[in-house]
Amino acid sequence: MTSEYLSFDQALKDRLFDTLIQHAPVAMALFYGPEFVITLANESVLSYWGRTREQVINKPLFDALPEASGQGFEALLTDVFTTGKRFVANELWVDLERNGQLERTYIDFVYEPFFEANPDTRVDHITGVTVVCSEVTEQVLSRQKIEESQAKLMASFEQSPVGIAIISSDKFIFRMANAFYQELVGRSRDQLIGQPLFEVLPELIGQGFDQLLNRVIASGISYTAHEVAVSLMRHEQSEMIYVDLMYQPQRNVWGHVSEILVVCSDVTQQVLARRKIEESETRYRTLSVELDQQVQLRTQELKAANYELTKSNQELTELNSLLVRSNENLQKFAFIASHDLQEPLRKIQSFADLLKTTYSDELGTGLDLLNRMQLAASWMSTLIRDLLSFSRIATMRDTSDWVSLSDIVGLALSDLDHAIEETDAILSIGPLPVVQGDPAQLNLLFQNLLSNALKFRRPGVAPHIAVKASWLAADHLPEGLKLSWEAIAYHRIDIVDNGIGFEEKYLDRIFQVFQRLHSRNEFAGTGIGLAICEKIVTNHGGAISATSRPGQGATFTIYLPI
Repeated sequence: MTSEYLSFDQALKDRLFDTLIQHAPVAMALFYGPEFVITLANESVLSYWGRTREQVINKPLFDALPEASGQGFEALLTDVFTTGKRFVANELWVDLERNGQLERTYIDFVYEPFFEANPDTRVDHITGVTVVCSEVTEQVLSRQKIEESQAKLMASFEQSPVGIAIISSDKFIFRMANAFYQELVGRSRDQLIGQPLFEVLPELIGQGFDQLLNRVIASGISYTAHEVAVSLMRHEQSEMIYVDLMYQPQRNVWGHVSEILVVCSDVTQQVLARRKIEESETRYRTLSVELDQQVQLRTQELKAANYELTKSNQELTELNSLLVRSNENLQKFAFIASHDLQEPLRKIQSFADLLKTTYSDELGTGLDLLNRMQLAASWMSTLIRDLLSFSRIATMRDTSDWVSLSDIVGLALSDLDHAIEETDAILSIGPLPVVQGDPAQLNLLFQNLLSNALKFRRPGVAPHIAVKASWLAADHLPEGLKLSWEAIAYHRIDIVDNGIGFEEKYLDRIFQVFQRLHSRNEFAGTGIGLAICEKIVTNHGGAISATSRPGQGATFTIYLPI
């Protein structure tokens, strides 16, 4: 083999190597000698460096990129050049001067020793280092922002004024428990996380909580209860406390219940205070009867009754202070729900949109998971808004204004005009009374009921909705109504539709929070609307009920005191 042929072969190899680097889809460069002189650099690496070819070719690396000096790359390159061992790094940060300013970037890269044959000995030896790198700055920053949003969401849970925990559906293992929950059950985070519920809290065995949890997992339906009595070991002694409790199933991407969200609030002081007041009122009534019968003979008993009355007033004052603090805590939670919980969800959706827009072609099957994440975040945002509405309704009780229900229904229909036009709904609104109440709450009441009448329509059938009113004496009210105020007579308002209807055996269920008769795929909603309606009617001293048959529409009836 002639020397001319060897020279031609080497030149051909060099040209092929140069072509491969120049047209490679990733950033590539060749650094020659111990000074790491840049002998080759393709367009991708020049774009990443923010330099032209003339600014870097045949110049030592740290002369061409002085800002890279002192960031540890000299030692890495020297090690590869002297030992011949490749170096691989992922998401390493690099400060580069681009567009006239220093920018922090992130890259995945590989340093490979470059070998050449010695023409005299024909033995390969290291003459330089090749670098292959890919900039991942956008991916790293997007992930960091998502992680930051998730951290803020977890911080909001941690700072919530109610106990929040997440347990797995198998063996009920604690995944998360905030500080309020730890204080409530008298256990530390280290004692709870990763441990089964009934092993770390064995005193709960036999109190029925395992049956409730299994029912929530099997049915996929939330469970809510108020003033639940719970026996706990706290401070090395058994204590009976009372809690408002909610178990909400959490589904995985396959739709299976994988975790349960536990939300509980300690209402022990409120329950005990109310019982003390009830006991005091009972004692006072007994004393009043005796005083009426023997007022002249029981002077001492009258003094005792006055003492009891004073004590009751003191207890009532303490209770009012307690209720004020409770409402303040509720307002704080409302602020958290409306801002601190919503903001991370909005950021998750925003960053997911950014990922879809920028990397939709690269996500593959991950695009479906990204869409599921956005839907879950949107659903969580709607759920938080509805829960906030429910909590605000529970604390608003100013019903002293005179309100025209005709005006209220008119406003509600105006808000629903798009849905009315879209469904070709036919409306019949009769004369409606003027009642004492809160205009905002009454508007929400009729807007929810009319919206449901439009939503739960039969396919292909235009909605027919009628609103009419009458009155009836208290002794003609239907049996079983739970009225919060007593009155001589009541207004009766009927909202009648021709929709899909429902079986009346579910009547008690439809007014409960998170209770739905249909899946979200069939009809949108969170299952809170009718619970809000019942709370509003209760705030106004009335009651709400319904009659229906499947496929034959429904009639929702409101009773308000005259």
